Amino acid sequence: MKPFQTNPDLVFSGFELNNRPRMAAEKEKMAAHFPSINFFGANGRITSVQGFLRTNYGNSYYVRIEIPEYYPFVMPKISLPYYNIEPDCPHKFVNNDICVMRSEQWSQALSLAFIVAKTAIWLNKYDTWVRNGKARWPGKGQTH
Repeated sequence: MKPFQTNPDLVFSGFELNNRPRMAAEKEKMAAHFPSINFFGANGRITSVQGFLRTNYGNSYYVRIEIPEYYPFVMPKISLPYYNIEPDCPHKFVNNDICVMRSEQWSQALSLAFIVAKTAIWLNKYDTWVRNGKARWPGKGQTH
């Protein structure tokens, strides 16, 4: 499977995490690229990142990215908790979480800021898809 092409600042290189807590490095990347996204947690563990993302069409979506217990070895889950995604949207899961990549494409080198960037791209494609009458999802797609 072809690796993702992305901004290198959204990916962790080995030296960035040497003797540092992962979440400290995650917070730095998020602050540099998506300062409107905030970290939330409970019992000393960060459990999600949340905030608004604005599309090229001017729509704002509140995004919640759940950080699983075994992160970064397991891909986060992405939802739009205050928005009902169109039922026939081709890139969402049955539970309404959005699909930005396949789980087998996930790598522990990818950051939460990477997931936010992928979510922003998804939201722009979603807005385009809705505006164009839901005929075809814009850009390349993958089967689920």
